[in-house]
Amino acid sequence: RRYLDDDMKNSDMATEAAIEAIKDAGIDKETLDYIIVAHNFGDIKKNTIQTNILPSLASRVKYRLEINNPNCIAYDLIFGCPGWVQALIHAKSFIDSGLANRILVIGSESLSRVLDMHDRDSMIYSDGAGAVILEGIHSPDKKGILGHAAQSNTLNEAYYLYLGQSFMKDSDPAIRYIKMNG
Repeated sequence: RRYLDDDMKNSDMATEAAIEAIKDAGIDKETLDYIIVAHNFGDIKKNTIQTNILPSLASRVKYRLEINNPNCIAYDLIFGCPGWVQALIHAKSFIDSGLANRILVIGSESLSRVLDMHDRDSMIYSDGAGAVILEGIHSPDKKGILGHAAQSNTLNEAYYLYLGQSFMKDSDPAIRYIKMNG
């Protein structure tokens, strides 16, 4: 299990992942059409309970990358566990429609900041970030993402994950931690 350093925030991990993806792809960062960051809790400083999503994490990443291109749109996608996959679907749709050609997709989360260390279910969560560059390729051959399917089963599963009180006696009842029902 990995947790980010005490002085880091979610957007710091997202930026590091973005730098590596741009370097690995060998592209000019100014040619990005979109930056999409999938996350759930924004930036949370160590030992605080307040999340910070203004400005968006994607805007923070764009700022830290020093991208000057005003046509590079940066936005966040809050979509639960499959957020990164949904961000990939967004990116593919933008490319397929001709609205974009090159998109940076980042998945980043710092769940250690919302864990109840007294909850045995917390052992499955950790912190991390990953990023990819998606680019449209104009070719008669089918390449890349060939298709996708998605569902949203919220009727019976909406509250499998929720924010609840700590299992530790004498804890502050106002502080909520990520919990799993199932």
